Amino acid sequence: MIKKMVKLVLFVWIILSTTGCEKKNTDGFLGSAVVEGTTFIVSSVVQGQLLDVAKKEGDAVKNGELVAIIDTVQLVLRKKEVQANINEIEATLQSKKVDINAGQNDLDGALREFIRVDTLAKKGALPTQQRDNLKTQYDGARLRLDANQKTLLSLLDRIKGLKIKIEQADDQISDCYIKAPSDGIVSTKYRNRGEVVGPGTPIYEIIKYDTLTADFFVPQPILASIKYSQILKVRIDYDDGTGNKEKFTEGKVSWISDEAEFSPKNIQTRESRNELVFRVRVEIENRDGMLKRGLPVEIWR
Repeated sequence: MIKKMVKLVLFVWIILSTTGCEKKNTDGFLGSAVVEGTTFIVSSVVQGQLLDVAKKEGDAVKNGELVAIIDTVQLVLRKKEVQANINEIEATLQSKKVDINAGQNDLDGALREFIRVDTLAKKGALPTQQRDNLKTQYDGARLRLDANQKTLLSLLDRIKGLKIKIEQADDQISDCYIKAPSDGIVSTKYRNRGEVVGPGTPIYEIIKYDTLTADFFVPQPILASIKYSQILKVRIDYDDGTGNKEKFTEGKVSWISDEAEFSPKNIQTRESRNELVFRVRVEIENRDGMLKRGLPVEIWR
């Protein structure tokens, strides 16, 4: 009888102890989440054939690293054609400058002769007809000079426009050398070498892995205790082969929604699933590369 009583007391103590520990261990639980990361879709901005796609899925990339090359032949040929037009116009420009200098000399000479003859005509030493002829010659020289000067300005404007096309071609050639927009991992490779791409065609998806995020949901009573930049614990299922089944790291609250929403079906909270909740996001530094996009985690105080 005494042995039965001892066993009963021991059993009750174990149950109470286990229940108490479980309550203690779950008091700080805030919610479950799935790890997400900032992704970049690396696309072509020009049309052409891919000469090289240097990375494959899973490869690490550095910010600014060359990851793909598009054929530049057509762009280089277009640039050479524009440069040839510029050279031709510049030759015409030099010829026009000579015409302007000669026209200015003719105008100056016609003006001097007109002034001399006009003075004599006013004194009656020369007929006015001679003065009128010189006036006509002077006006003609002035009109030719004005026309040449306007042509010169037009040629200069054409050269300016063609040089802009050269700059555009250089910019497009630069766009043919596609570089990574951030440090990260190639999560998806969309195109292979030899394929033709156009503006907006995706080539890679790169995910930033140095800092990841996780969104979880909290009910309104808990929201007041969550603050920006607050440090929370992130629990990860982790089996290191020594019996450990979990591992903790830290996350910082980076965003709190200002609008309530209905609980998602997969939410895990200690409150009713039917009440309104608020989305909270934590940023987690992936120091040892343990975190991956899509990894389930738990958020704890």
